[in-house]
Amino acid sequence: MTGNILIIEDEKRLLTNLQLLLADEGYHITTAENGKTGMHYLMQMPFDLVITDIVMEEMNGFEIMESIAAHGFDTLVIVITGYTSTDSAIEALRKGAYDYISKPFDIDMMKISIRRALEKARLQRELKAHMQALEQRVADRTKALAESNHRLHQSIEELKAAQERLIQSEKLSALGELISGIAHELNNPLTGVLGYAELVNRRQDCSPDVRSMLEKIRRDALRCGQIVKKLLSFARKQTLEKRYVDINAICLQTLELLAYQLRVNNVTTIKQLDTTLPKTMADEVQLQQVLLNMFTNACQAMEESYGENQLLVMTTHDSQKIYITISDTGSGIASENLSRIFDPFYTTKEKGTGLGLSLSYGIIKEHGGETTVSSAFGQGTTFTIELPIIVEIPLAQETHTHQSSSAAPAPKRVLIIDDEQSILDLFVSLLHSLGHQPEVTLSGKEALQKIATQDYDLIICDLRMPEIDGRRIYQFLKEKHPHLVPRLIFSSGDTLNEAISKFIEESECLFLRKPFLLKEFQQVFSQALLRAEQSPDV
Repeated sequence: MTGNILIIEDEKRLLTNLQLLLADEGYHITTAENGKTGMHYLMQMPFDLVITDIVMEEMNGFEIMESIAAHGFDTLVIVITGYTSTDSAIEALRKGAYDYISKPFDIDMMKISIRRALEKARLQRELKAHMQALEQRVADRTKALAESNHRLHQSIEELKAAQERLIQSEKLSALGELISGIAHELNNPLTGVLGYAELVNRRQDCSPDVRSMLEKIRRDALRCGQIVKKLLSFARKQTLEKRYVDINAICLQTLELLAYQLRVNNVTTIKQLDTTLPKTMADEVQLQQVLLNMFTNACQAMEESYGENQLLVMTTHDSQKIYITISDTGSGIASENLSRIFDPFYTTKEKGTGLGLSLSYGIIKEHGGETTVSSAFGQGTTFTIELPIIVEIPLAQETHTHQSSSAAPAPKRVLIIDDEQSILDLFVSLLHSLGHQPEVTLSGKEALQKIATQDYDLIICDLRMPEIDGRRIYQFLKEKHPHLVPRLIFSSGDTLNEAISKFIEESECLFLRKPFLLKEFQQVFSQALLRAEQSPDV
């Protein structure tokens, strides 16, 4: 058995004899003639065993054991002494001595004690190494378990978020269907209100007072139509329909929609609109949706404010961009929330969906612009919308579709298919005023019977009807009377339905959006007459 042994003994002869004796046994021996030297060696290198005398000058054996314990060394100690007493033996064992040997000692007993001490030291080292390995394994497993728990927690949170998004998506889908039906129902009577208001306004015996009231009816009906259209745009994603628009006018129109809400919340609106602002290409409806969302958010942020509530709407521009700045004096946004406000489904409102700002951000992105925000909690919020300036290109000379308008067209037989009697009555009045011969039906099934047995120059058909709708009528015409397909005009109040939009685009039929102005009806009707002239009867 090998071992690294330190012998501390102030009697040189005994020190030398022990060194020679133990070296012959194969042990590595280091000697020290006093306690301080011995402790110096202990501080420099590890030893398996220390053999020390008790009674020594400068530093005795008890002090050496105390120092070993104080430094946390695992080294075993065998005490040898020529001044044997029960008290010293007890004290030595109390201070941690492995063995207590009296001088003169039996060398064989010394060897046995050393072998046992070194065996114990070896077992302690192995036990310590095993414990360290076990502790490391426990630490590794604990870390792995913590990481697994963290991943599991993340997965649960992601699953909850996905579930919330699915629920919100299902709610939006249901909301879209609900709004679609409501919009269709509202747009039909709005079509009648708007159409009859314009028809009466054209009568020569109409007094100025009545004309003024009719104009108010017309304006409010148009406003209701726009509100319905905006409801649909909130519920459904729609493709951009860009045209040259006046940004200042859109800001003013949107503020007008919120006039009542701003007024009841005691919000003072400050408008600083650049009168030299150029027009640019944008989807007016979607841009108004963005502004409506931001104005509403600003108004809500000021609801609980007790100071002076002010909404600043400012427009400016440079050579490349138009800037819309929206500032409020509300409660502001906390710094930890500021970076997340454009994230889908993120909201700090109790009843919010977290979609308004993310949809607005996406709409501006689709326009090639940017949306930024600055805010300090308790000091209000400022949103800045940047839109690229797209210079308006003068249109080429318009096509001469109405060059022959001076010559009154020959009367046409027109079949009108709609499940709303008021709409049928309006179309009849319009067509009679234009000198044509309308025929009406409330049923798609009856319409197919009429088309199969009679000749018509044009057909005006509602898309959404019970039993047989406009799409089935289109398929019937395509299969049985293909010459009538170019003469078909579709009408609908659900203008943002993706399926309907796709069908109209693929069918290439003319489309009349409800509610409509008389000039819009006349324009579409004139296009249908032109198509009829270019489409030979079969």
